[in-house]
Amino acid sequence: MNEDHSEPELEPHAHLALYLETLRARLPEEQFGALAEAVREAAALLAEGREGIVDAGEELHPDLHQEFTTVLTILATGRMDHRRVEMTADDGSQLSAMVDPATADDPARLEEIRGFLQRWHLEKRAVEEQLDGIARASGCGGTDA
Repeated sequence: MNEDHSEPELEPHAHLALYLETLRARLPEEQFGALAEAVREAAALLAEGREGIVDAGEELHPDLHQEFTTVLTILATGRMDHRRVEMTADDGSQLSAMVDPATADDPARLEEIRGFLQRWHLEKRAVEEQLDGIARASGCGGTDA
């Protein structure tokens, strides 16, 4: 007889299916539908080994961005034990990352991640400012127009 009473390991897709079913039960149908469509797009990109942007636009309610991140983390890792860590950039912007438990408990590693996210945040903001300037110069408006 097996004396090990631990839960059996679930297949990675089983973790994802379980989490999606909990979301289906607690979200309004239209919000779950938008989230599920964004997840399908992301899963297709991952399956093809491609990078890309999933544009859920207005359909993905702002409250669902964290759920979308959680679903993508489960999809990518096959695990459900990740943690969301919040960090503050030098300019005061709030940054977050999904990390495994060991990383969440490692201050040095979290500082490395904060540095990476800060650089990414600054680069993204610089590109947005350039695009806004180009749009204003070309008469197409911009975020301030």
